[in-house]
Amino acid sequence: MHSEQKPIYLCRNSKEAYKLSQHFDFKEKVWALHDFINNLFKKHPNIKMSYRVLNGIEEKLLWESSIKQYKKSFFDLSNIENLSETAMQANRLIDQFNIGENTLKSEERSEEHAFFNAWRLLFKKYCSDKNVITFNNLLKISEEHIRNGDISIEHPICFVNFELTTPIEDSFIEACKTQVDIELFKAPQIEPYIESRVFLNEEHESMQIVEWCKTQIENNKKILIVTPQLDQIIDRLTSMLDKTFHPETFSPSLSQEKRIYQFSLNAPLFHLSMVYLNLKLIELAARGTSKINELKNILSHSGWSDDKELCQRYKLINHLERKRRGNLSVKDLIEMSELIEGLNNEIPFLKIHLNHIHASHHEWRTKRSPSGWIKTFEEYLKNIQSSLLAPKDSFEESIYEAWNKTNETISSLDNLMGEISIQEMLDIFQYYLKKTTHQHKHQGNFKIDILGFHETTYENYDATWIMNLNEHHWPSPHQYNPFIPIKIQHDRHINTHEKRHLNASKTLNKFTHTSPFVTLSYAKKMGEEELFPSPTLHDFISSKLLEDINFKFKKNEFNHEFIEYIEDSTSSNIEVQQTVKSGIKLLEAQSICPAWAFYEFRLGARKIEEEDEENLTTRLRGNLFHKTLEQFWTENKSASLVGALNEKELSKKIQWIAHKNISIEKKKYPRILPEFFNIEEIRLISYLEKWIQHELKRGDFEVKETEKIIPIHLGCLNFNIKIDRIDEVNQNNIVIDYKSGATKTLNEWFLNAYGELQMPFYALFASNKPIDAIAIGIINSPKPQWIGIGRDRVLLQGIKDATAIEYQSWDDLIGFWKYRIDEASKSYESGNAAIKFTREKDMAYCQVKPILRLPERILQFEQTKQ
Repeated sequence: MHSEQKPIYLCRNSKEAYKLSQHFDFKEKVWALHDFINNLFKKHPNIKMSYRVLNGIEEKLLWESSIKQYKKSFFDLSNIENLSETAMQANRLIDQFNIGENTLKSEERSEEHAFFNAWRLLFKKYCSDKNVITFNNLLKISEEHIRNGDISIEHPICFVNFELTTPIEDSFIEACKTQVDIELFKAPQIEPYIESRVFLNEEHESMQIVEWCKTQIENNKKILIVTPQLDQIIDRLTSMLDKTFHPETFSPSLSQEKRIYQFSLNAPLFHLSMVYLNLKLIELAARGTSKINELKNILSHSGWSDDKELCQRYKLINHLERKRRGNLSVKDLIEMSELIEGLNNEIPFLKIHLNHIHASHHEWRTKRSPSGWIKTFEEYLKNIQSSLLAPKDSFEESIYEAWNKTNETISSLDNLMGEISIQEMLDIFQYYLKKTTHQHKHQGNFKIDILGFHETTYENYDATWIMNLNEHHWPSPHQYNPFIPIKIQHDRHINTHEKRHLNASKTLNKFTHTSPFVTLSYAKKMGEEELFPSPTLHDFISSKLLEDINFKFKKNEFNHEFIEYIEDSTSSNIEVQQTVKSGIKLLEAQSICPAWAFYEFRLGARKIEEEDEENLTTRLRGNLFHKTLEQFWTENKSASLVGALNEKELSKKIQWIAHKNISIEKKKYPRILPEFFNIEEIRLISYLEKWIQHELKRGDFEVKETEKIIPIHLGCLNFNIKIDRIDEVNQNNIVIDYKSGATKTLNEWFLNAYGELQMPFYALFASNKPIDAIAIGIINSPKPQWIGIGRDRVLLQGIKDATAIEYQSWDDLIGFWKYRIDEASKSYESGNAAIKFTREKDMAYCQVKPILRLPERILQFEQTKQ
């Protein structure tokens, strides 16, 4: 024993070791456990350690290889990343809890268990062939050497943050006890005054915490914030703290200035703008093509090529704006830049670099080792003048160092991975960048520390606030690992409910002793959903729980309230003539929910609809139906003319018109594969042949108008409507509209007191002569049919007359429609923007739901029948 010597402090990982070293001012020996074990083997060179220890990312990659190698699996390997993560975690649990092979085999109950056991055999073989081991295996080997005396430990050991251990860690600690004195590190604990608070929601909770921070800092206090949701709230809390303490950092040039606070959570390299750009530049060369939006982002970034050409690059970006969606190759991009008048001479460096990217695409088709790919990427980024390789300040230098460190780690995978394709390399590279974190270490005296629940602090604070203590946050939700039989997980107490609750309570108790004043808080609601406190809070909640469930309106120095409720269910009247688009849709929206019409049609708020340039959309298919039918009935004005054609002549005519229209659309959409159009042509001809034959069963009729455009004037609103067709039958006019998609019932189209107004509009405005019936032709269904209503049902087989649906006459129904349209028009003109509606399903096509605040409509002082 060496009790007279100073102990070595052992932490679970390097991050915790560094933090404890700072606490001791680097006066004590502090090691991460894996570094300590490696040092033991170095001091005993007679013990041959031929195995290299896998890091977490290497371990995951080997599991991926094992799963892909096993051919009998039914698993969807498109989700290989999650599959390998779960399998790796299962393997670690098996090692940590000393679960034997016989136990696993005897409890094998499902195909998942059998597949995992097969994968595990392959994983072990990979490890043996490549002379690598996992960290848990290293622990077992070290324990055996320590117990046998092959390795001697020279100093007593103090294990830090090992209150919660696994059986494999317990065995290692017991082995160490055979040689030296062992103790568990105990951080100094402060007896606190604990206050508990509940808030309306998590945003209000964060707002109050920032107000609390402001008060504490004004009193020169050092404070701690702890949350189990650190990765979820980091962006929101950062924004609030910067707004309060560092408003100047919202200027881009000052964004990296020192802060008064520091997070324990580092940002993944993948999320850093500079790193993400370089990954996208590498992907662009690897694939030779990219989405239009990604190309625009790459071209608008100053982090590559000559940034003095950035203004000129926007001329190229503007041309890309016309291609709102789809992919574009680097070759096409180069050709596009050459066609823009005068641009060639303005972007000489960009042209050189785009050509280099295009050349790299062809050069990267051969397999290389990971280190070979890293060298290739480095040379490539240098050639296109990536600013990542030429850092200008300490912040960029720290990112460059992290980038280089990642590259060095990936280069060490040569023996593990062998030669791999560019796509395999991209997958590995992206995974490393997502898993490798970075934090720029500012110098200075931080007043606010923000930690996650899995962190450790060795400092004492003046005050602590522990937030987000809701039951769905803490203890963190757990699911049994699907690759280990549940019986084994129960028998070995692997993350059982009782164990998780006990561990969670211990963690919370640890943070409650970090300062003399501790606040515990949780939220009452998430949207409309009720939330509940964490069960770990039951031992801490004070008898007088402070409920901040209503916002307190703070007064500023001018004695004005920051928050003010206003009545926003009405707007100004429309008193002058104005032309509107989508007039029928506008009035339909007004009829369903006035606020929908106000925001979408009056204010123009709507989602961006991007054309799919590589697929046949529903809209394109519908247009083909309409154009083909329009041309057919323009050439064949009556049933008698069509009936005079024999079956072969009719079929040939339909085929010719369909082929002509398909050929026109092919030229308009060169990116859609011709095969798609060919299939659509067959489909179109099939449905139209059935439809024309169905129409001929009507008897005699004459087509008077096709695709007729009619101007409409309703009060101050002017717009146009387009009518597919008007037929005449025995001097009666019938308005016909085609539907090539799913359609609605008779009641939904014609008779509701809300919603659809298209066919009622046609009945009122299609012609100067009275309309006697309106009907919808359902084309692309197995059985073509009519849905409609009219003065007399004999006008068209399948429609109904007004008296059959509880209206006294056709004129009475026309009057009902006129009333609906007038009411909707007057409501829109008067500025009615209330959020009220009868059925939410009628708002299925509403594009502005997020700003309608439907759950809060009552708080807006607006009425609803729902």
